[in-house]
This record gives sequence, structure tokens and C-alpha cells, in this order.
Amino acid sequence: MDGWKWATVGYRKPVSRLPLRHLLVFTLTIGSMGLFACASDSDNGVEVTYSATARQNYEKALAELKDENFPEARKLFAFVRSKFPFSKYAVLAELALADTRFAMGDYQSAIDAYKAFMRLHPTHEKVEDGYASFRICRAYVEEMPEDWLILPPAAEKDQAAVQDAARELSDFIDKFPESTHLKEAHAAYKVVLRRLVEHEVYVAKFYLSQGYPKAAILRLEGAISRYPDSGKEAELLLTLGQTHLEMGNPLSARRTFEKVMAEYAGAPQASRARIYVEFIENRFGKAPVDTQSETPKSGKQAG
Repeated sequence: MDGWKWATVGYRKPVSRLPLRHLLVFTLTIGSMGLFACASDSDNGVEVTYSATARQNYEKALAELKDENFPEARKLFAFVRSKFPFSKYAVLAELALADTRFAMGDYQSAIDAYKAFMRLHPTHEKVEDGYASFRICRAYVEEMPEDWLILPPAAEKDQAAVQDAARELSDFIDKFPESTHLKEAHAAYKVVLRRLVEHEVYVAKFYLSQGYPKAAILRLEGAISRYPDSGKEAELLLTLGQTHLEMGNPLSARRTFEKVMAEYAGAPQASRARIYVEFIENRFGKAPVDTQSETPKSGKQAG
């Protein structure tokens, strides 16, 4: 400290005669200032000019992230984390690196980064308020398959990411009932459940088209019990009624269709259910009887 004071206020004692330890401090201080003020990083074609303090570099990185200059933001956040490890901005930069990966669309990497942050900083405010957990939820939602014109519908694709999103959102809603993200989480959860139900309906209809109505019923009944708040209950029940009818169980089919009519009167499925009820009464009479067959008429079993 004395060496620094002497050099700056013009103290008469020459710098060259300073004690060695003071001279080293002076040299390192001046060198460090030059490094932070002037150094640049041109790796991978990205030039970044660093500042003197953790806060300056962190705020500059946030600005780069806001402007979607992701390579620059990543370098600045990484610099803060490595050069100022004991600053509060080092921890914030670690979280911001996960946010940067998310913004870049590298969702799996972002998920891993958020989980690592939660493990290393379990008492951090952004962990305790649910921020990191919700970002994981959003990353899984973003990874869900989408519908494209030339590709199979999303309901026909692998649903692993959808199941991950449902699990994470359900856990988040249970764990953070007071979170500011709760409303958004509930909305996302409903979307995810609908996607899962659409897949179950697709699989059930496939079984039905292939002559495996028993397997279709098991699939549909399982979906109804697992996803009671999906918003797709009317479609599930309508498909279940169609499957009962295909199996030669008109009584079960009519009861299912009548449930659709009673509980979902305003839904388009209710109008279709009414048509099926009229068909059953015309074809089987007012008191239809189920055959109670355990296998389809073709004798096929689902594989």
C-alpha cells in the first residue's frame, strides 16, 4: 500500500529504492490495471474488451446478452467468474451463463448449468425463489417436439421431452406455491398435459385401427386417470366411447357418450357424442347390452 501511495502522490523517495515487496506490489498493481483496461480476447473470432471491476464486466455482459451478442456475453460472464471468484458477481455470472445458453437455444446445456448452479448454491435467492427451477421447466418445454408441415405431427413423435417437462412443472408447482412464476407454470403444465393426452389418443386410435380395441381402452382409461386436468377429457372420453362401440359393447359406449354430453355440453365432442347415442339407439334399441368380450371380434391381441 505504501509503495502505491508513494508512486501516486510524488513522494520524494525514488521508486527504484522502494523495498522489494513494495516494488512488486506496485508492479503487479500497474500491470493488473493495464490488463483489465486494455486486454481483449479474440478467440474464435470474437473480440472482447474487459473492464477493471467485476461489476463493470458483469453489467457489460448483461448488455451483450440483451442485444443477443451471445459469444461476447459468454466470454464476459466467464471472465467475471474466473477472475473475480470471491465477488458476488462471480455467482451471478455463473447463473447468467446458464441464461445465455438458454437464450441461444442450447436447452440441454442450459438445464445442466441450472442444475449445477442449484447444487453449488442451494441457498442462493435465485434457487430459493424458484427461478432456476422454473428455467429448467421452460427449457424442457422448449425441447418438446413441434408440428412441421412435412414431418409427422408432434403427437406421433417421441414424448420423452414432454414427459420431462410434465415432471419438472409438477414438481415446481408443488415446491414453489408462492412463486411469481406459478401462474405461468400452471399454464405451461396444462399445455404439456394436452400434448401427452394427444399422444395417448393417437396411440389408442392406432390400436383401434389395427384391430386392438382392448389395448386402446386400456390406453385411454390410463390417460383419463393420469391427466384429469388436461383440458382434453372430452376427446379422451369420445375416443373411449368409440372404442367400446368397436368392441361390441354398445351399453358402455352409450354411457361414455352420455357422459361427454352431460359434462362437456359446449364442446364439439358433445355434438358428436349425441350422434353416436342416436346411432346406438337405432341400431341396438333403447336398452343395449354389452357382449362383455375381452378380445376384439377379429381375435387379435395387442402386441
